[in-house]
Amino acid sequence: MKRTFHELLLAETLASLASRMLVTVMDLKRAVTLRVESGEASPFELVKVNVESLQAQKHVSQTKGKVRTSKVALNQLTAGNLGDVFVIQKESRSANVHFVEQQLLEEAFQRHPRVRKLEKLIDAARAQHHQERQARIPDVTINGAYQRDAGREGFIGGLSVPLPIWNQRQGDIAKALGGRRQAEANLRQVHIALRKGIAEQLQNSRTALAQLHTFQEGLLKQAKEAVRIARTSFKFGEASLLEVVDAQRVLWQTFQAYAYAQFDLAIALTELERFVGKEL
Repeated sequence: MKRTFHELLLAETLASLASRMLVTVMDLKRAVTLRVESGEASPFELVKVNVESLQAQKHVSQTKGKVRTSKVALNQLTAGNLGDVFVIQKESRSANVHFVEQQLLEEAFQRHPRVRKLEKLIDAARAQHHQERQARIPDVTINGAYQRDAGREGFIGGLSVPLPIWNQRQGDIAKALGGRRQAEANLRQVHIALRKGIAEQLQNSRTALAQLHTFQEGLLKQAKEAVRIARTSFKFGEASLLEVVDAQRVLWQTFQAYAYAQFDLAIALTELERFVGKEL
């Protein structure tokens, strides 16, 4: 369910970006229209900006459709309890999350549901194996009687020890031992899967964090500044419409990539929680 939640969050972020992009393109279209009408620009400039506005409208339609689809998916996972109209809130995740791999492994080996289930199966299999081995040992039966005959009396005692000559219970013992070894092998496989999964998701989270830092420390500001310069230059006739459109497109792609990096981090942390078996 958490993955579907973050998919919806990503869809809403992209839809918001697409809407902002459309507003910007429409503002640019109005400016170009005025310049064409005043003779400061060729009619072809208006054609180019019209194409760009159509493309922006298409992005808005696509992203809004993805939001609707993601909302339906999330509502289905909650058995319809969210209803047709609902609003989600973004989780406040720290951008400086750091985890110790060995500590996560220890917690996973202690608390993961699959590990705990297999450990119980192993305990049961060991008990069954021990019981079958003990069943080979014969039960000793002691009996006694009092006897009186012709002035003589006495006690008679007996000891009965069955000899399991034919039934050594080898089949039952082997079956119990096999069940125990299978459960232990399954536990080792789960340990391997958890170790691999935790290592992979830790690497994914670190990669996503590095990308977020790169965006926050420079790329976003640079993309915004490029758009500002292009728009100012276009206003004074020092830049072409194509330069402005390219700068806007780069800004859109930068914001989009930043949103995907946030999504990648959220998914990596969600998968990490699944492998560890608890919320982080």
